[in-house]
Amino acid sequence: MKEQHLKILVSMALVGICLVSTVNALGLGPLKLDITIEKGKETELVEYIGVLNPETKPIHVTASVTGSIAEFVIVDPQEFDMPAGPGIGTGEPRPAQDVKVIFKIPRELPENKYTGEIVFTQQPVEGGVLGTAVQLGVKVDLNIGQMAKAEFPLYVTIMIVVLVIALIASIVMVNVRRYYE
Repeated sequence: MKEQHLKILVSMALVGICLVSTVNALGLGPLKLDITIEKGKETELVEYIGVLNPETKPIHVTASVTGSIAEFVIVDPQEFDMPAGPGIGTGEPRPAQDVKVIFKIPRELPENKYTGEIVFTQQPVEGGVLGTAVQLGVKVDLNIGQMAKAEFPLYVTIMIVVLVIALIASIVMVNVRRYYE
């Protein structure tokens, strides 16, 4: 009985080793996007995510958006093919694709924080050992800041302070005259 368990364990280990050696994940960068914008301001923002093919075979990549950010995000291209790469550890440059991520954020939003992920799915173009798909995501945090604050040049602030002081001085002078009359 112990011998049978040992055979099963060895078989499972061999299958695991074969699977691990055949699955390479996409290269992505950056792996996280932290975006902060002003509240009450319509904003369009563009970011780029680099996608690398570490496989020695061509791959097909699709992109999708999950979470509460999905309504604000456009990914271009959403789907593309990448040629075979040199493999990991060769030192040669890998095929790369820049994916444009457009954030179109409306002026009025009910929440202050939106999160989600831009998920890239890699599938072999020419059937792989098991034809498995690999997914990797870029986490996105979108923070909607405070309402835009009015900022005045220094000379306007100084003029306001001088006017307030003059107003206070005139009120004091009127009261002093009344006191001595």
